[in-house]
Amino acid sequence: METNTINKIPTYIYALGGIEEIGKNMYVVEHDNELFIIDCGIKFADESTLLGVNAIICPFDYLVENKDKVKALIVTHAHEDHIGGIPYLLKTLSIPRIYASKLTAGIIQKKLREHKDLLQFHFEHYDDNTKINTKYFKIEFFRVCHSIPDAFGIFLETPNGKIVSTGDFRFDFCTQGDESDILKMADFGRREIDVLLCESTNADTPGFSMSERVITNELRRLILKAKGRIIISTFASNLGRIEEIIEIGIKAGRKICLCGRSMETNIETSITVGFLNVNKSCFIESRDVNQYKDEEVLILSTGSQGEEMAALSQMANGKHNWITLKPTDTLILSSNPIPGNYVAVEQLVNKMYKTGMTIIQNTPSRKIHASGHATQQEQQLMFKLINPQYVIPIHGEYKMLKSLKNNAIESGINENNVIQVVNGQKVQLLDHVVSPTEQFIDSGEVYVDGNKINSDSTGVLKYRKILSQDGVFNVTMLIDRANKKITELPVISTRGSFYAKTSAPLITKIAYSIKDNVEAAMKRKDYNINNNEIRRIAENTTGFFIWKNKKKKPLVRTTVFDI
Repeated sequence: METNTINKIPTYIYALGGIEEIGKNMYVVEHDNELFIIDCGIKFADESTLLGVNAIICPFDYLVENKDKVKALIVTHAHEDHIGGIPYLLKTLSIPRIYASKLTAGIIQKKLREHKDLLQFHFEHYDDNTKINTKYFKIEFFRVCHSIPDAFGIFLETPNGKIVSTGDFRFDFCTQGDESDILKMADFGRREIDVLLCESTNADTPGFSMSERVITNELRRLILKAKGRIIISTFASNLGRIEEIIEIGIKAGRKICLCGRSMETNIETSITVGFLNVNKSCFIESRDVNQYKDEEVLILSTGSQGEEMAALSQMANGKHNWITLKPTDTLILSSNPIPGNYVAVEQLVNKMYKTGMTIIQNTPSRKIHASGHATQQEQQLMFKLINPQYVIPIHGEYKMLKSLKNNAIESGINENNVIQVVNGQKVQLLDHVVSPTEQFIDSGEVYVDGNKINSDSTGVLKYRKILSQDGVFNVTMLIDRANKKITELPVISTRGSFYAKTSAPLITKIAYSIKDNVEAAMKRKDYNINNNEIRRIAENTTGFFIWKNKKKKPLVRTTVFDI
């Protein structure tokens, strides 16, 4: 490797998603003809504004255009905002290597089995000792503590300097088997790191976060105290906490019932790869819950964020196939609402209260949840360990990115060396100097509808919004082109706009007006009208009368038949 030649070529760092938002984390490091992707996440859609959209992913156009450069996808951990977009990436682009830890790979592979038409890919497991060498890159890994086991940060050595990406992390000194590798972080720090990509989710939270051990002890107290059935809802990916809950429940003489697909999948995968050691005889199916006494049952359920189709919401709405809530039940919500979910969670809790059950939530005086993301002092500890020359805040809304910048400055990093960027903006690393560029690549939003990527996201949402608010009108007409007339009065039907039977005079007036306007256009001299023009006249005529009389703008669809 001839440094004086290679260093004339910059190394680029940029985000396709994850900046000024929570979700769809996807970052890229590119040098010449080699490109590495870090994570490929998803962001869950707000169904009140994004009608019928399940999720949002990053656009992959730039990666497709540069597909020969793509060497690998490296996955830091198995949360949806870091792995949820992988199936859609693989429907678009072949990935030579997907590097993931053992548990992360198991969860991704389970997810990929639900999708068809995937292009070629190959998994390779990495661990604390893995080293990857390519033409321009040397890559290593370091373990971090997070709210899911087997989470890692990444070290990348490039021709222009050294880069560290933290992944999602926190520091908890009381965990067992899932500790942050502080010694390895400090070792990287002695290698003169140029750039640190640091997650910023909890950057505005002071101090150190509560240890998971404190949470476990409080959950143990509540489980042992409860008399009837216990229902605990937490993030299905928080496998460390779930393992503790299962162990406490079994020691308390309770059978464990898993409710929710993601909960079942994650625990099954965790058992398969050896992260969860528990006898499967301790689990019961939800259909068998009523065969046991209430004090013998502990239900672990998805739905702590108020998701409409999750198991907990199904119970609250009385729609669960097997479990009916009782006043003697105890619900423990071992989570906090994530941004955007506060209303849904409050609605869920209110429905639960109506059953008369006991509900326990996380409060300052009763700690039953701790975030998996680093707070201010934890981030500053990371800065001191890695000791970077430059910091790029990632993974957070604008206020979080700004707070992380302040944290970095307070910890001694030069203000001019904390670089806040936006999605799609290329940052240049050249001879150990970092500078934002004016180069931008497409980093918008792509909507997922079911299991499909919707190429016309804007148009589909526009029509769905119209349908939800103003309904649809269907106009059908028979055209006699030879005689330049409509043979019968156009047939009009409406759905979701107004009740047609009570507005029969208006419907008749619209039909006669469409007939008159279309025939007038057909009879104009030297005018050869086509079906598109006929549809335009019908839709304009219909829209005019409906707005004038009903103040609505429905979607108008016109069908033309020639006779």
